[in-house]
Order: sequence, then structure tokens, then C-alpha cells
Amino acid sequence: MKALLLILNHAYIFFGTSLYVGVLWALHFFWFPTWTNLTVDNYYNQFIPQTTTATEFFTIVVPLMFLALVVLVVTEWKTAFRWVALAALVCLSTATYVGQLHIIPVNKILAAGITDQTLLSQLLQKWMFLNDIRWVLLTAMWLVMMYYFSAKGDLLQKLSPTKAESYKVLNSEF
Repeated sequence: MKALLLILNHAYIFFGTSLYVGVLWALHFFWFPTWTNLTVDNYYNQFIPQTTTATEFFTIVVPLMFLALVVLVVTEWKTAFRWVALAALVCLSTATYVGQLHIIPVNKILAAGITDQTLLSQLLQKWMFLNDIRWVLLTAMWLVMMYYFSAKGDLLQKLSPTKAESYKVLNSEF
């Protein structure tokens, strides 16, 4: 039972990390690369509902990720993988710090309504920069977790064929 719970815990970490980094990659490359075209007349409907919904969603997902990472740290504490678990925890903690203390206040100002184009442009530029920081942090976290699962499962060894298997594949009939 303990093994199954750890599998579910670790799966949730990877699910949350993949989801979070995926949103940030999509934000960076697909959704808001044209943020410079937003004006005081059109930004609200193109920006506020999306950011509000994402904030509400990740307000549930991220605390559970923290809990799952604490479980990972505890279970790996006496192994060399504790550094991997701690690195993931640092990435998520830093991204959450940036989000809560820097991005959310900008979101609140934008949601209140902006009528000055210069202020809007400054706030959006700040918002994009701060999200780029989270993008890097969550990409690093995803890579850390990918390393963890690959190393823990010894995937490189399992994916590389032995000489006998390679010979068999090369000499088989197609």
C-alpha cells in the first residue's frame, strides 16, 4: 500500500509540474506573445478572465504539489536523490514566491481597470518578465523531475539494448 501511495504522490508531482510548465510554455509562445498589441480598450477581455481562471486553478494544484514534494523529500532524505527532491522544492517555492508576491499584485491592478496606455504597457511588460522567470523555474523543475524518474527507474540502462539484443535486431528479417 505504501508503494502505491508513493507512486500516486510522485505521479501527482510530475502531473502538476508538467501541467504548470505547459501553461507557462503556452503563455510564452502562444497566448501572449502579442501582448504589446493590447490596449486599454481590449486588454481586459483578452487577459483578465484567463489569468483569473489560471490563478484559481493553480491555487488548488500548487499547494498539493508542495505537499507531494515534502513527501518526496522525506522519502528520499537518506538517499542521494534528496538533492533532486530539494531542487524541485526550491524551484516550486521560488516560482510561487514570484507569483504570489509579484504577479498577483499586478493582476489585481490590471483587473481593477487601467485607462492609461503607458501604465498598461509597463504592467504587461513586468507581468511577462515575471512569468518568464516562472517559466524558467518550472522548466528547471520539470527537468529535475525527469532526471529523478529516469535515474530512479534506471531508464537509460533499461532503454539501451545489450549487444546481443542489438545483434538480434540487426539480423532479424523485416
